[in-house]
Amino acid sequence: MQAEYYAGKWNDHDIVFAIGKNQNLFFDGKVIAESKPLSTGLSGEDPIESGLFVRVLYDGRNCFCIVGKPLETSYDKTTKTFSAEYGGHKIQVNTQKMHYTLLVDGAETDKKDVVIGGVGAILGTSADENGKRIMAVFEAGGLKGKCQCYAEAKNVRMIPCQKQGGELIPISSSGGDGFAAGFLLGMSI
Repeated sequence: MQAEYYAGKWNDHDIVFAIGKNQNLFFDGKVIAESKPLSTGLSGEDPIESGLFVRVLYDGRNCFCIVGKPLETSYDKTTKTFSAEYGGHKIQVNTQKMHYTLLVDGAETDKKDVVIGGVGAILGTSADENGKRIMAVFEAGGLKGKCQCYAEAKNVRMIPCQKQGGELIPISSSGGDGFAAGFLLGMSI
């Protein structure tokens, strides 16, 4: 099996998601989470900033990543809603009627259609003045799936790479903006 790699940067730190015999999540070259290859996502604690976690969601084609503070999230099966609180705000993720909907204090902030056979979705509020958001990662599976809400979260752009001589080289810049080559050259695991 040919290994797949996705790499990104967050606050000058390298984040790499590697898929081979196992799935590994690296932070500055150190494994912070590992799972079987059929898992759709991984989460590991940021070894630099206490209380922050790196979370990836992989759909078989793309890798999505956020870094944020996980919130205690509960589920109400009668309303099919996951809930959390942060900074006096009530956060809810509703999974009814073929949509994932993120609500903050009762106001809809993001909505995604449920993709049949999909692995889940990442929903988020608009970024604040520091570029941070409230985000929810919904992972499909089982009867209700799993959802984890995050505060002070940021998206991390993950780019598909191939390993050459111990370094990760971008396969494509996903838009031809030259960003990927300058962004990742020299990153190694």
